[in-house]
Amino acid sequence: MSTVVYLANQQMQVVTGNLKNRKICVEQSFEAEAPEGSIINGIVMDTELFVDFMKEFWAAHKLPAKDVTLVVNSSKFTGKTIEMPELNEKKTYEFIAREFADLRKENCLYSYLPLGAAKGKTKRLYAESIEPDFIKDYVEIFREIGVQLKSIVSGESSLIGFTAMTVGKAYQTFSLIIADSSILTTILWIDGSFYYFNSTRCFHEQETEEYATDVAKSVSQLIQFMQAHQIEQQMECIVIAGIDRENLPMYQNAVDQMGIPAPVQLFESAALTASGDTDGQKCLRSASGLSINGKTQDFLKQYTAGAKKKKGQQKQLGVQIIVILVVLGIMLVLITGLFITYMMRKAEFKRLDDYNNSPDVISGVTLYDMMNRENTHLKAQRDAILSLDDNIQTYPVFDSDMMARIEACAKDYATLEFQSFDAADGTVQMIASSDTVDKINCFISDLNQQDIFETVDYTGYTFNETTTNWDIHVTCTLAEAAGR
Repeated sequence: MSTVVYLANQQMQVVTGNLKNRKICVEQSFEAEAPEGSIINGIVMDTELFVDFMKEFWAAHKLPAKDVTLVVNSSKFTGKTIEMPELNEKKTYEFIAREFADLRKENCLYSYLPLGAAKGKTKRLYAESIEPDFIKDYVEIFREIGVQLKSIVSGESSLIGFTAMTVGKAYQTFSLIIADSSILTTILWIDGSFYYFNSTRCFHEQETEEYATDVAKSVSQLIQFMQAHQIEQQMECIVIAGIDRENLPMYQNAVDQMGIPAPVQLFESAALTASGDTDGQKCLRSASGLSINGKTQDFLKQYTAGAKKKKGQQKQLGVQIIVILVVLGIMLVLITGLFITYMMRKAEFKRLDDYNNSPDVISGVTLYDMMNRENTHLKAQRDAILSLDDNIQTYPVFDSDMMARIEACAKDYATLEFQSFDAADGTVQMIASSDTVDKINCFISDLNQQDIFETVDYTGYTFNETTTNWDIHVTCTLAEAAGR
């Protein structure tokens, strides 16, 4: 036997029953209103007041403390229909998380309800998102009440799944309206699959003509929605749950006055049975919790898995902290050793610094610098003298040996008379003459073959009528260091 608790603002419905062979069997049904201000929009505002109320309610009806499903109707749940590729469960959750990325909320929990069979390689599903703290609060509250929750689902997805099991087996395109004293819930089914869900407040007393008009307005808005989305399928019927059978003509009349050509029927399904005086169609919201037959709708399962993962991460974090502390200890030892070494080196540095700044060392350094400067000066003078001597050795020397070598070149070809020697330019001025022009070229050729000359400047010859010889115009420049 399972127990389902349905919460919506102050309204609370509780049913006991089970699911057998795809049929929902309701054994008992209870209703109550939570204390004012204790719960709003599915969020417990006053935990102490709500817990006391629930303990009293649980004890009064002798309800079991285990195998309890919580169905919460709250706008905190964010839902959307998604069309996606056929993927395994893990990748499906990852795909859904990406679809809800625009919420800009981290670590959200996700659930999904398949909508019909997959078509080819794609499937449709209704996915929802909720923050973990929302589920955590209910787990802690019911633990304080003394009740162990088996699963937590949203009121929206549980009603969609319930509709698929009941009315969805009989019709393809229809609207299911669940009416109670304050809320009208409208579910639209198109071509055998969920399409639209909406809940509106109702301020008229139930089973009155004004209430019937509100129901007809909800249907009219649904027809307008279908037209706006260019849905061409025709409404087969309008199924209403939560009203008395004898008032069904009043609702049909209100719908007819809106110009809606669809029959109005009372909710009836072989998939839902109720025992005793329990009217199954008036406790659909809580009975829908018995239709949960899959873990993908259960937020508690996702929360528990996340908590285990977080616990594992915390354990891993503890190991990491221990490793960090060990490393920190080693670092402290190393730092202490380095600090001791630093202090020792600092003391050694001070000793050396005091020594270097002592008067004896400073005076010794001053004397060294002075003698070093004097040594540098003397070395520069020595280098200058050596350089001068080297330069002198590059000048040629014109002596008797050099004259003899030139005269040897002139032998048999010309007569010579040396006039001068310019030591700065290394040029030898001489008067040469020959009695035959042919001998001049031989003389000049011999001069060019001598390695003592840098250049032999021969500019020609002229006839001397006085001596009847040919005067030779030649100037020789001695090579560097010639004659040394």
